[in-house]
Amino acid sequence: MKKFSFLIVATLFVACQSQQKQENSTAGVVDSPNTSHHTDAITKVLTAHGGMDKWHSMKQMSFDLANGEHHVVELRNRKVRIDAENHSIGFDGSDVWISPAENEYRGNARFYHNLYFYFHAMPFVLGDPGITYSELPDAEMMGKTCKGILISYGDGVGDSPKDNYKLYYDPETGQMEWLMYTVTFRSQESSDRFNLIKYEDWREINGVKLPGKLVWYNHEDGVPKDPRREIPFTNVQLTTDTPDDGMFAKPEDSKVVGMPESSGE
Repeated sequence: MKKFSFLIVATLFVACQSQQKQENSTAGVVDSPNTSHHTDAITKVLTAHGGMDKWHSMKQMSFDLANGEHHVVELRNRKVRIDAENHSIGFDGSDVWISPAENEYRGNARFYHNLYFYFHAMPFVLGDPGITYSELPDAEMMGKTCKGILISYGDGVGDSPKDNYKLYYDPETGQMEWLMYTVTFRSQESSDRFNLIKYEDWREINGVKLPGKLVWYNHEDGVPKDPRREIPFTNVQLTTDTPDDGMFAKPEDSKVVGMPESSGE
């Protein structure tokens, strides 16, 4: 496995944790997805990718990244385990941990633990409870007119409730095309600085359409300019099998990772 600069990645995106916080606060596992807050627009997008019922029937996702990491996610309670060359990161349903406790990881494991799961599980994670939707003006994205949805979170939902997302989709098919997002994890302050990702290489896995590659773009006021980096997802598995709960438990040689102190920036 290859070594990887987690510090660079950690400056790019905050992993929203709305569903994780919502479900951890209730006993048991819900039998059907909560879609009462969905608008017609987000429903169209979700349906184009397989629908919330199909997504909710899945219990486990796993994938590999080019940096050598293997990610496993228990989908109902969003428990996570990431195995890298020199360390592991996990979420056991209560705490985010990293093992071994003494390691060379330079990022914040709480920030990182579900970052790429949320990227990869778009648009379904944007159907989580605690989210509100509003319509955006149409946008020209590389010669194609896209419809837009503004996604925002209720107070106290997840680690970064002041994050905002702009999802752009094909008005005919409903397929997701672009995502713009802000990063407020460290500052906990609202931001108008958006990053831009193009979703590519869609493939269907067990009836659910997932992206095979994400490409970050430089942009000016939301207009894409040129690609600057890309992340492929390989060996993707999405199944109805429940993973062994023991894999998410804190190892003996591990430490719990909390929220960072606000930088005020």
